[in-house]
Amino acid sequence: MAGPAFLPEPDPLLDPHRIAAARRLLVEVPGPAAFDRLSGLAARLLGAGHAKVTLFTDGDTVVGGHGLPPGVVGGPALLTGALSAITVRQARPLVVTDAAADLRVAALPAVTSGQVAAYLGAPLVSASGLVVGVLAVYDESPRSWTDDDGALLEQLSASVVAELELSASRSAIGASAARLTIALEASGIGIWERDLRTGAVSWDERCAAVFGLDRALADTDLDDVLGSRVHPDDHAAVRAAMARADTETGEYSLESRALRADGSVRWTVSRGRVVRDVRGEPVRMIGTILDVTEAREQSQRRMAAVQRAAAIAEVAAEMVNAAAITELAEIALRGAAVLGASASGLTVVEGDGTLRLHLTRRLVDSVASAADVRLPAEGVVLGPEDDELPHGHVARTGERLLFVDPRQAEERFPRMAEVNAGLGTRAMAALPLRVEGRLLGSYVVVWDTDHQFADEDVELLEGLTAQIALSVSRLRADAERDAANQRLQLLADVGRVLSGDVDITSQVTELTQLVVPTLGDWCWLVVTDEHGRMEELASAHRDPDRAGQLAEYVGAMVRVMTDDATARIVTRTGRPLVLPHIGDERIRRALPDEEVRQALGRLGIEGGAVVPLVARGRTIGALGLFNGPERGPHTADEVDAAVEVGRRAGLALHSARLYAQQRDLADALQHSMLTAPPEVPGCRLVVRYVPAAAGAEIGGDWYDAFPQEDGTTVLAIGDVVGHDRHAAAAMGQVRGLLRGISHSSGAPPAEVLTRLDRAMAGLAPEVMATALVARLEHPAGLEPGAVLLRWSNAGHPPPLVISPGGAVRMLTTDPELLLGVDAGVVRSDSCAVLTAGSTLLLYTDGLIERRDRDLDAGTAELLAVLREAADLPPEELCDRVLGRLFLPDAEDDVALLALRLG
Repeated sequence: MAGPAFLPEPDPLLDPHRIAAARRLLVEVPGPAAFDRLSGLAARLLGAGHAKVTLFTDGDTVVGGHGLPPGVVGGPALLTGALSAITVRQARPLVVTDAAADLRVAALPAVTSGQVAAYLGAPLVSASGLVVGVLAVYDESPRSWTDDDGALLEQLSASVVAELELSASRSAIGASAARLTIALEASGIGIWERDLRTGAVSWDERCAAVFGLDRALADTDLDDVLGSRVHPDDHAAVRAAMARADTETGEYSLESRALRADGSVRWTVSRGRVVRDVRGEPVRMIGTILDVTEAREQSQRRMAAVQRAAAIAEVAAEMVNAAAITELAEIALRGAAVLGASASGLTVVEGDGTLRLHLTRRLVDSVASAADVRLPAEGVVLGPEDDELPHGHVARTGERLLFVDPRQAEERFPRMAEVNAGLGTRAMAALPLRVEGRLLGSYVVVWDTDHQFADEDVELLEGLTAQIALSVSRLRADAERDAANQRLQLLADVGRVLSGDVDITSQVTELTQLVVPTLGDWCWLVVTDEHGRMEELASAHRDPDRAGQLAEYVGAMVRVMTDDATARIVTRTGRPLVLPHIGDERIRRALPDEEVRQALGRLGIEGGAVVPLVARGRTIGALGLFNGPERGPHTADEVDAAVEVGRRAGLALHSARLYAQQRDLADALQHSMLTAPPEVPGCRLVVRYVPAAAGAEIGGDWYDAFPQEDGTTVLAIGDVVGHDRHAAAAMGQVRGLLRGISHSSGAPPAEVLTRLDRAMAGLAPEVMATALVARLEHPAGLEPGAVLLRWSNAGHPPPLVISPGGAVRMLTTDPELLLGVDAGVVRSDSCAVLTAGSTLLLYTDGLIERRDRDLDAGTAELLAVLREAADLPPEELCDRVLGRLFLPDAEDDVALLALRLG
C-alpha cells in the first residue's frame, strides 16, 4: 500500500492575498520622495552605500532608494530582486555578511556580479499581516551586521509601511469624500442644523434649494422657519417630533411640506439626530432633508426602501446589544417610526406558557393617564382574557393581523373598542414572533393616523419582527443560562451551608435565606417530630423588614393547619406540590382560623411550590416557596432545584437527629462512668466534666475519688489518648483497673501506677494514657486540718495548690512516662503538706491546650485565673476556670477535680 501523499508547502511569493495587498499599496504610492528619504536615512544610520524600498507583487518594484543608478526607482529591481524574494518568502530579516561565502546567495547574479557583497533586508509587513515588500541596505564589500542594525532596520521598515498605509488611506478618504459629495449633490439631500441652546437653525445650500432659496441660511429662529417655510398644517407635527427627539428618543424623523419662495409646496422627508457634548448634554441636532415631490409615490417608495433598510440595520444593531426584553419594544419602534407608527408593544411567551406584555413609553404613559394605573417596569403578565385581543391572539395562534381601520379591529375583537378609544388608534399591525418554527410571542404596531399597508410596509414590519424574534430568542437563552447558573450556585451554596459545622438550626435558617429570592418571594421550612407533630424551623422573606411578620404567620400556621394544608399533604405523600394559583377555597380548607388567613393575605400570595424533605426514603418535613402576583408561577427548573434543596435539607436534618441521639447516648454513657465524688471528712470535693464540642461528644478524660480501708482517700485523674468511643471504652477499663488495684492493694500511688501499667500491657496493650494518682494521708505531727499529699504522675499535667492566702503553686516533679509505653519503668512518689484552707486542683490537658495556644500559654492563663478566683468556693472556682479557659468549640474534653481542706 502506498504511503500518504505530502503536498508541498505553498510558496508565499505566489499567495494571491499577499500579491493583492502589495499591489494595493503600489497603486497608491504618491512618488519616491518619502521612500528616498527613508532609504537615505537607513543608509546613513547603518553606514551602507546603497538602500532601497521595494514592493513585491508578482515581481520586485523599487519605489525609493539611495545610492542607486539613475532610472532604477519606479522600475523593477533587476539583480537584487532575488534577494528581496528570499526576504519576502521567509518573512523575516535576511542577514548576509559575506555574500560570496554564503551558500544561500553566493550563486545569485547580484553577488556574482560584485554588486552585492553584504546585505541586510527587513520585510515590510502590512496592516493585514502580509509581507508586501522589503527595505534593504547593501554594500559592495563584505561587512558585519549587529543585532542593533537589524532592529534599527526593522523599525525603519515599520515607518515605510506606515507611509505606504497613510498614502493608501489618504487616497481612500479622498475618494470617499468625493463620492459623498457627488452622492449628496446628485440626490439633492440638504443638511440642516439646529442649536438646542439658542434655537437657531442653519441650512446648507442644498437644503436652501429645497425651499426655493438661492443661498444658505444661517442662525435663523425656528419659529421664523416654521412660519415662513413650513406648511401650517405641519407645524404641530414638526414641533412634536422635535420635542420628542429633544426629550425622549434623540432622533427626528418626519415627512412634511415645505413652502417655497415662489409659493409652491414641496413634499420633504427630514431625519435628524441629537448631538451631545463631552458632558452628555444635548447641544445641537443635525439632520438631512430631501425633496420628494417629483413622482411622489415612486420616489416615496424608493426612499422608503433606503430608509427601511437603514432602519432595519440600525434596529438590528441595537437589538444585538439589548440586555433585556423590556428594551426591545422601544428599539423596534424606532424602525416602525419610518412608517409613521406612534407606539408598539411586544408580547413574549414565558417559559411556563404565560404571556408577558412590554409596551413602549408612550403606551405606558397613555395607560397611566387613562386608567390611573402604574404598569410594572418588567412588563404585564397577561391572563386568558387577553387572548381576546390582537396581541394575545397572535402570540397564541401565530396569525398575522393588519387593520387599516379601527372598526375592522373592533369587529374581530370587540374589546378593542375600549382600547382604540383610549389610545386613539387609527391602524394596527400584529405579527407573530417566530424562530425556527417556534412561536415566541407577537409584535404589535399602532398608528394614531390613517395608514394603508403597502407591500413595502409589510416587508419592513416582517423584517423588524424577525429581528425582534431573534433577539427575544437570544435573551431568553441568556436568561435561562443565567437562571441555570443561579440554581447551580444556589445548590453549591446549599451544600456549603449544610456541610458546615454550625448547629442545624443555624444551617436551616441560612438555607431559607439562600433560596429567597432565587426560588421564591418568601418561604418556610417545617419538620415533623418523633410523634408526627409539625413544627416550624425557619422562614425567610425577600424583604428583610417583613421577616418578623412571616415568622409569626408560620408559627400560627403550624398550630392551626388541617390535613388539607400543603405542608401536611407533601409530608404525607412525599411528592412535590406545585400550585400556580392558590385560591381562597383552598386557603379556607387548609387554615380554618380567620386571623391566620388574614396574616397570609398580608404577605401577598399568588402561587407556590412545596417540596418534601426526604431522608433515606422517609419524608420528615416540607419546604414551601411562594410568589406574589408580580413574579408569576414557578418554572419546572425552579421546582427541580427546590426538590434538590429539599433532598439535601432532609439528609442534613436526618443526620442532625442521628447526631443528637448519638450525643445524648454518649453523654449518658460518659456520666454513668464518672460517678459522684465521695464525702471526705474535713474536705469539700468538687468534680466537673465537660465534653468536647465536636464529634460524638465522648472522650477519654476521667476522674475518680474513693476511700481506702486504712482511712486514706485516693484521688485520680487521667486522659486516655483519643477522642472517640474507643477512647471512652478504654477509659472505662483503665479507670476500673486503677480503682480495683488501689482499693485491693492499699499500695502507694507509684505502686498503683506500676501495677496498672502492667495490667494494661496484658489486658489493653494498644491503650496509652496519662494519669495522676494522689492519696490524702494523716500522719502524726501535722498541724490541725493539714494533710500529707502523696502522688505519682504518669505524664499528666502537674497538680496545682492554692494556699489559704491565695498564692498558687505548681507541684512539679521529674517527668515520667505515660501508661502503656513501657510496663517495666520505675515510678516514684512525691509528697507535699497541704495546710488547712488549701485547695488542690487536678485537671486534664484539654483545659490548657488548644490549637491556637500552646501548653505554656494555657498554663500561665490557668494560674492567673486561679489567683483571681482563689477566694471563691470550690464549685464557683471550677465554674470560673471552665468559663475562662474552655471554649464552646473546644476539640478536647476536660475533667476537673478540686479539693479544699477545712
